[in-house]
Amino acid sequence: MNSYRRFKSRCMRLALVGLGILTIGCNRSSEMESPSRPSRPVLSAPTGETLSAPEAKPSLGFYTVEKYGEDRDVEVDLKMTMARAATEDKRILLQVGGEWCGWCKLLTAFIDKQDAVRELLNKNYLLMKVTYTQQQPNEAFLSKYPKIAAYPHLFVLDAEGNLLHSQDTSPLEEGKGYNEGRIVAFLEEWKKKN
Repeated sequence: MNSYRRFKSRCMRLALVGLGILTIGCNRSSEMESPSRPSRPVLSAPTGETLSAPEAKPSLGFYTVEKYGEDRDVEVDLKMTMARAATEDKRILLQVGGEWCGWCKLLTAFIDKQDAVRELLNKNYLLMKVTYTQQQPNEAFLSKYPKIAAYPHLFVLDAEGNLLHSQDTSPLEEGKGYNEGRIVAFLEEWKKKN
């Protein structure tokens, strides 16, 4: 058992040392897996237990936190996202919402299907989902940002974590979905200018 603790500690150090580029989800595979995507490769721990490695998704590499999760530490997630944003010279998008939110699910599905949106995100942004639920409102974290009227809500940050823009997503909607042109214009407006 002691060797497993050392292994788990080494996993955490690697995740922090790798500045978010190399992360190993120690015992957190179920919250991160998506039924519509293939399972992640599995690593064996010294005790015979299994640990999940991050799934390689080149077309969706802009996600630093792809799924909402009440047990996530958003401060740690943001630090790793900021480190990666500094390395990759990108802006950060915080998408606040939850699995309870139909419009949040629509936005995720829209992003997954729209090539122009994915391309802009891949080149210019890292997207981190932040959970807001009754059980986990992330009050301390979200108190640093302007008040949110509806979900999902987007915050644009620079690589240092400074707030650049607060975006209600209702102007990006069209009918029972989202408007590609409006989202592309939003992403173009807030991407880092060289």
